[in-house]
Amino acid sequence: MSTEIKIPVGLGGASETYAGLKWLLAALFLAGAGTLVLLLLSETQSVPWPFLLANFMFLIGVSQFGVCFSAILRLCRAKWSRPFYRLSELMTLAFLPFAFGVFLVIFFLGRHELLYWLDASSEGHASPWLSPNGLLLRNLAAQLAFYGLATYYFIMGLLPDLSQQNSEEGPEWRRNLYRRLLAMKARHDERQLKSRVYLLAPAVLIVCGIANTLIAWDFGMMLVEHYHSTVYPMFFIQGNNLAGTALILLLSTLLVRSTATRKYFGNSQLKSMGIMLTGFVLLWLYLFWAQFFVTWFGNLPNEFGPLWKQMYGHYSPYFWVMLSCVFFIPLLAFLKAETKKAWWSLLLVSAIICFGIWINRYLMIIPIFFDDHRPFSSLAEIALTIGLASGFLTVLLWLLNAFPPVSAWEIYEATIEDDPAY
Repeated sequence: MSTEIKIPVGLGGASETYAGLKWLLAALFLAGAGTLVLLLLSETQSVPWPFLLANFMFLIGVSQFGVCFSAILRLCRAKWSRPFYRLSELMTLAFLPFAFGVFLVIFFLGRHELLYWLDASSEGHASPWLSPNGLLLRNLAAQLAFYGLATYYFIMGLLPDLSQQNSEEGPEWRRNLYRRLLAMKARHDERQLKSRVYLLAPAVLIVCGIANTLIAWDFGMMLVEHYHSTVYPMFFIQGNNLAGTALILLLSTLLVRSTATRKYFGNSQLKSMGIMLTGFVLLWLYLFWAQFFVTWFGNLPNEFGPLWKQMYGHYSPYFWVMLSCVFFIPLLAFLKAETKKAWWSLLLVSAIICFGIWINRYLMIIPIFFDDHRPFSSLAEIALTIGLASGFLTVLLWLLNAFPPVSAWEIYEATIEDDPAY
């Protein structure tokens, strides 16, 4: 570990404050999980499966972008982004238990309510791709490959920061964890560890793209009979990129407030994140238009029908709120340089973007099943949404308290390179 920069492990002096927050989030998660269990015990049909699926697609998408954020900007050799790497990777790992848990619950208990095409008798098909086992195996394999690689990628970036002191401080479980990590570090040359995080970056992006494409196909596009679109997965992934970047910026306030890392998040970081968000907003609009134009021009009932239900009738207000939150408001805000220089303005725009992408996922799923649904119209929907989000944040806070919150070796190397960003 570099001796020039020392980053303490965990949340430091704010541990008591965030311990209370973790207990609150854990209680909300247990309330959501208990609500799901009660609904399942009463009657499977009473579970709001489409609403749960929409929340699942939002959170798995934005959380998985975290490790991709690190991979993309390492490939670009962007110095300004290095304080965000550790947080973004932990954001991905925090959703790991829910990525598998919620997926398996939906597959085994909710697939008959959601996935009509798994019923072979409906069209008499015998394709392994359209079978329940095909859906289960390809998604499990893709998610296992992604989270396995993401975990390995995180560890490779973490090892250069570790020292013997880490295995001598903190609770017993953390000391044991760091002893194992230090033993792993001893088997590798530190220079090789540092270069490996850059060499693995393309593989991380490819595996994540495959995993997200399968999610978009199997739980989005294929909900509509005879709907075929090559743009749909790219549009879904770009929404993840946009909202994921915004979520990283929102969560970075945890580090600024609870750790001694404030000096690493300066004007350069804020301005560059604002520029990155602006680029992602424009790319999202491009892919939205590519999807919209082909669907509108073709005017095929099975493809234009879902879009028509979003744009007109009951769901029309949600559609225009979504478009405003994802494109119009952020673009107008980012046209002013002052927006990208202040924490409060960037965080406000980031929250608006995340809300807009959530509505986008809502509109991807809900109008297919209901003609006049209203979000959070039942206690079950509220409990499941808050419970899933709280579980994700609980694990994230635990991870932030277990590991150094920023990549010290990468920040230090940025300061000694030519034209440093700090």
